[in-house]
Amino acid sequence: MTESLPAFFADFAVSCTVNGVARRGIFDAGSRLGAVGMAGITTVQPTLTLPTADVSANPVGQAVVVNAVSYVVAEHDVDGTGISTLILERA
Repeated sequence: MTESLPAFFADFAVSCTVNGVARRGIFDAGSRLGAVGMAGITTVQPTLTLPTADVSANPVGQAVVVNAVSYVVAEHDVDGTGISTLILERA
């Protein structure tokens, strides 16, 4: 079975800009458990999932705008299947 990345992003993506370039990506602002001592802490960690072809080799520090909210790329996770996840921080 071959996945169609353009179709997947067309169905589930939102309009955004990455480093000033218009893109379509899947935005998520779900919670994440962070390690803080023995108990941990839950935080909201916004992410933007895009085709890796739409992301520069080192996007850390680049500006991202989603739903009129400005972010900066804090981390770039590449899954090896053509999908990248940008971990975002509010600008």
